[in-house]
Amino acid sequence: MLTQIDIKDLKTAFLGVYKPSLIIGLTLMFSIDFFKSYRQKLLIGTNQVRFFDMFLVSLVRNAFNMVLPARTGELSYVYVLKRKFKIPIEVGVSTLFIGLIFEIVIVFSMIIISIIIVGVNRYSISSTSVILIALALLIMSLVILFYLSKFVDIFIKFSQFLLIKISKLKKNKVFMYVYKKLIETNKNIKLIQKRKIYWKVYISSVGTRVTKFTSYYFLIHAILKPMGYDFSDLQFWVIFLATVTAEISAVLPTHAVAGFGTYEASFAAAFVALGFSKQISIVVGFNYHIINLLETIVLGLISVIILALPFYKIRRVQNNKN
Repeated sequence: MLTQIDIKDLKTAFLGVYKPSLIIGLTLMFSIDFFKSYRQKLLIGTNQVRFFDMFLVSLVRNAFNMVLPARTGELSYVYVLKRKFKIPIEVGVSTLFIGLIFEIVIVFSMIIISIIIVGVNRYSISSTSVILIALALLIMSLVILFYLSKFVDIFIKFSQFLLIKISKLKKNKVFMYVYKKLIETNKNIKLIQKRKIYWKVYISSVGTRVTKFTSYYFLIHAILKPMGYDFSDLQFWVIFLATVTAEISAVLPTHAVAGFGTYEASFAAAFVALGFSKQISIVVGFNYHIINLLETIVLGLISVIILALPFYKIRRVQNNKN
């Protein structure tokens, strides 16, 4: 993609970003994890992990997600909770999945809203199919969310069936470990559902996603402002569609280390489809991604250092569950 633009244009755009919008965008990016930390602490339901502890864990998780391919960095959340705070793996896994499903529900909801607004105004011919796809995925996500324990039960029963049919599996340490953790994870999912906290989790998830895409909007404005684009030229939902396309590409197996190439390509393709020139789309895509990457990795490294400090104390409690 870099061969299609002048590197000087990329450098000029990066060094000439509009500072007020950049500061607002970076501040909003930092504040995303206040919502996310509140949600995950709420899901875990223990005083063993303080809010600031979860905030640091969230920043570490963001950094690994940014660097590792196909969102495998999400597992750092489970690892840090287990290694540093002695939170059981099944608690980490169950709260991770529930949090992610809530975010998926919010994203698909926002996609439907954006297609209705942008599609009706610009692309009414092709908007219907996209809305139907997003709606189908939204419904699927909601079904999984509310019946998650039943879906996990299916995998547990299938594992039990394999244990009966293949007796050797009982001696397989890896299989038995995963099987037992699956049972414990499902127990924790059921406990979370009984606590009736989904409405709080939903509100914090809305805060997470709205803040995130608003921060992206300001970052992109910071890059485009010197090129003559003002807020009136940049509809929020148009920018959202471009950034959410890039975000979705990060889940795919083709997502490279740190997302270089695939992230920008997805963003540029969406930006071009939404009416911007190819050159501007590539320049904005690379600079927006680099700024995002730099802040996320720096904050993640600082969080890792703080958590690794020998005098950083963690709270010790007897009971992990409320």
